[in-house]
Amino acid sequence: MVDTTSSVQRPATQPLQTVRDILHPRSVAIVGASDSEQKWGGRLLRYMLRHRHDGPLYPINARASELMGLPAYPSLLDCPGPVDLAILLVPREHVRAAVEDCVAKGVGCALCITAGFAETGDQGRADEEALVALARAGGVRLIGPNCMGLMNAHHKLCATTGVVMGTLDQLPAGGIGMASQSGALMGAMISRGVDIGAGFSSTVSVGNQADLDLNDFFEYLIDDPKTEVITLYMEGVKDAPRFTALLERAAAAGKPVCIAKSGRSEAGAKAAASHTASLAGSWSAFEATCRRWGVHLFETIYDLLQGALLLQRGKRAASNRVAIFSGSGGGGALLTDALEAHGLRLAELSEATQQAVAAVLPATHRQLPFDFGMLNHAAAPDPQVAGGSIGIALDRALHDDGVDAGILLLTTQPGQELVVQAAMAAADRSSKPLLFVQGAGNHGEIARQMLRAAGHGYFDSPHDALKVLEVLTTRREPEPPTEVLPGIQVPADLPGGFLTEPDARRLLEAAGIPTTRWQFAADTEAAVQAARALGDAVAIKAVSARIVHKSDIGGVKLGLRGDAAVRQACNDIAAAARAAGVETLDGFLVTEMWRADTELILGVQRDPDFGPLVMVGAGGVLVELMKDVQLAPAPLSHATARAMLGRLRCLPLLTGYRGRPAADLDAIADTMVRLGALAADTSARLSELDINPLFIAGDRIAAADARATLA
Repeated sequence: MVDTTSSVQRPATQPLQTVRDILHPRSVAIVGASDSEQKWGGRLLRYMLRHRHDGPLYPINARASELMGLPAYPSLLDCPGPVDLAILLVPREHVRAAVEDCVAKGVGCALCITAGFAETGDQGRADEEALVALARAGGVRLIGPNCMGLMNAHHKLCATTGVVMGTLDQLPAGGIGMASQSGALMGAMISRGVDIGAGFSSTVSVGNQADLDLNDFFEYLIDDPKTEVITLYMEGVKDAPRFTALLERAAAAGKPVCIAKSGRSEAGAKAAASHTASLAGSWSAFEATCRRWGVHLFETIYDLLQGALLLQRGKRAASNRVAIFSGSGGGGALLTDALEAHGLRLAELSEATQQAVAAVLPATHRQLPFDFGMLNHAAAPDPQVAGGSIGIALDRALHDDGVDAGILLLTTQPGQELVVQAAMAAADRSSKPLLFVQGAGNHGEIARQMLRAAGHGYFDSPHDALKVLEVLTTRREPEPPTEVLPGIQVPADLPGGFLTEPDARRLLEAAGIPTTRWQFAADTEAAVQAARALGDAVAIKAVSARIVHKSDIGGVKLGLRGDAAVRQACNDIAAAARAAGVETLDGFLVTEMWRADTELILGVQRDPDFGPLVMVGAGGVLVELMKDVQLAPAPLSHATARAMLGRLRCLPLLTGYRGRPAADLDAIADTMVRLGALAADTSARLSELDINPLFIAGDRIAAADARATLA
């Protein structure tokens, strides 16, 4: 793990600088500097001069003695003083020589803007690995290659080629820290941040993460006192265990983490890999891990920034009840219609709040959404509330216990700036988020300037505001570390590889998970005897480690009664197995039949990056159709298991829908906790496990089928 605090001198083969040193360099060299701002080296030199930090700046250019009023030097080795940060802007074929000079000079960090390495294929990857080996041998840290640099707004360090910096007179200093795998998106976020009044502590583009990676800067931002909210744009996770540990550290430090990640779809994952040589990994595993630690996950970088700005202002939403305020009755109605699609609902004001707004709103309009056009502006203002009638209406609604957040839609009403002034004052008095939507075109420019100057931010469309509010209201608080349920482990006598269903059932029973009554039968006559013992109707299944999907080959027969039916079923199953290439079965599984009210699927999967996860979802024939599934990292707490059930779309089927008996949700949650304990077993033998279906009949549950694979 990168040490972000120590300043102890290290041997030459150890890193000369910490991440903090890199973001607070005493001296900077620009290798490939130019006097032309049409070139990267000239553009970056101009930015560095405009936003000059307190230390020496050395332009490196073998064909110039002076650049933009500064002495230029033929090489790094000619710089008159030590160099903490060297920014490499040379053609790809000259990068290795530049890194060699960094080693010879004792440079702390080489920031390689140049592209054309691992993202291009095998040869580029090999060249990149050689660069890293060279740098590490000399104690030099490497950022990039294929990146767009970094900015430390509080240190006046502008070491980036992003064109947005050419439009800024001063760096936008603030409390939002950013690490991004895309340089262009880092620049876009800075630009949009300036538009809406957001400020940044440090921003960094990590590119290919050949040496220093996103985790290194994530760790720095957790420890950085200037950073209040952490934002990450990610394409893949280089070191998932460390990333997870940092999520836990950020949660313990009370710093909100906001992430936008590509790779949710197969096409997106391929695009990410071609962009920065990154493997996107499993989105579902990533999402589950982030949810566990209270991360805010956004779809776009613009949503990410807006959410971060609200969180930086200390705004939190306890639930999804939204107050809508609008300069237009129609606009308020459309916003109300759109709430449900984002998991939000219109708040209902208490009788006390309705009485509190009686002075400014007619009796017919004292429920939400509030229409500014209906306000009584002649009413006597409350001397304790700025903004007169508008201020009173917003203030009283935001302080209602039944309101968790608000959206203000600004239209082309007269005196819009007065509305904004009153609304900003109301927002400042509340801990709840109030989102401003500026839909008034050019007419709203004054209001935009006011919001920007005050750091409130604004949205260009209601849809964008609703997306951000959806994330803020559905995010869960981080959970404390979960202890593994004791006494549950994979039995040592179970064989490795794919388990037959009898062995899979023994695995479940060892964990205290109920199964439907069953017996193993080695042959047809044993199956007849087992069916008699179980009584009533039975199911018979083929048993063979060579058959994964029994139903697909005709290896399952249901609702059998009587000896003749059992014998015929066994003969038919054996014939079906032979047709599928399995000459001899291990035997037959005979189980009781249930009449289930509902079926779920439960399971364990071991993600190669994030480890074991527990799954629950709509089961039986609905698995593929509904894709109604929730995941969480193992082990699980009972509360987590209940929360997963609560997020299922099929939950009404478990809670008495249309007269169905209500299921015992605690019993289902207990089963999930036991699966989590199996998954977290330190032997790590359990690779995957499916219970499909888990039969639910009133308050009774039982696994009706199971399959598992052990290491």
